[in-house]
Amino acid sequence: MQKYNIVIYGLTEAALVCANSAHKTYPDKSIALVFPESDNKFYQLLAENLASNSNNQITLLKRKITGREATNLILDDNEIISFDKLVIATGSSPVKPNIEGIDKEGVYLIDKDIQSINRIKRLALKCEKIVVFGGGYIGVEFTDELLREGKSVILIERSNRLLPSSFDSEISLSAQKIIEGQGGKVILNEKVKEVIGNDRIEAVKLRSGEIISCDFLMISSGSRPNVEVAEKLKIVFDYDRGILIDDYFRTSDKDIFAIGDCAAKFDFFRGDLCGFLMQSIKLQEAELVGSNLFSVIYNRGKLSHYLTNQKRLLGRLKNPENEYEKSHLYLRQLQS
Repeated sequence: MQKYNIVIYGLTEAALVCANSAHKTYPDKSIALVFPESDNKFYQLLAENLASNSNNQITLLKRKITGREATNLILDDNEIISFDKLVIATGSSPVKPNIEGIDKEGVYLIDKDIQSINRIKRLALKCEKIVVFGGGYIGVEFTDELLREGKSVILIERSNRLLPSSFDSEISLSAQKIIEGQGGKVILNEKVKEVIGNDRIEAVKLRSGEIISCDFLMISSGSRPNVEVAEKLKIVFDYDRGILIDDYFRTSDKDIFAIGDCAAKFDFFRGDLCGFLMQSIKLQEAELVGSNLFSVIYNRGKLSHYLTNQKRLLGRLKNPENEYEKSHLYLRQLQS
């Protein structure tokens, strides 16, 4: 049985940033980056590059976690590895709405992965009549970028305003005016019911019966956290919100952390869990958790409230190596 000081599960940006931060902070500790086989060659390449520059301290294991006994993880080939600290960073997957003909060519579900977003945008730029279904943050941003490229875009939202779960009605109205000012069309209180066409999309049919001709449909109906591993690890989770964590990103087992889209975040203003998480925040929390796995910073508020100050203390990758190490040393002195 192989023992690792730190095991990070998932092939996401958050997982890679956390692994890099943990290695920089704890250069003598062994790290295993575990993830299932994936089609994401870009992230695999980044993971391989990270491991090759770690002085053999980071090991890549292309495996699935199928179970846990205390601090022992059971992998899908029946191999068993042990950990001192475990970080779950499995991300999220796009929600696939119940739309007839959704699997036709020219229909794309968009998720929060930047590589996927860029790929879909390149495909959209080759088309002329584009429909975006989903007026959330990504849908609005995607629409705006395509309009700036001179494309014909119709944005459809099920709610009575854009950005319903992200901003208030005043900002929603401003976003709608910006889109319409660029020649875009916004349809509210409506949804796509059917994709029309043979093998490839030719039009969409709305709930009202209206048919809109198009050659590209992007669906941004939100995402669902990837929490399947949480059940195998026997930690507390919610299928829709994610893995439940405390103020320090620790799960119901204090030696297991969860970061990124798979973790259920607390909304300070609403006093409830939320599903909206900006990309920059995900990476900041991944860096912060990676550098504090063995020395949690205790405070009287939320750990996320201290991200700005910790970012200054921890330094960024663009800083000289010696400055980065000095910043960590200073942080550890503060913790002692």
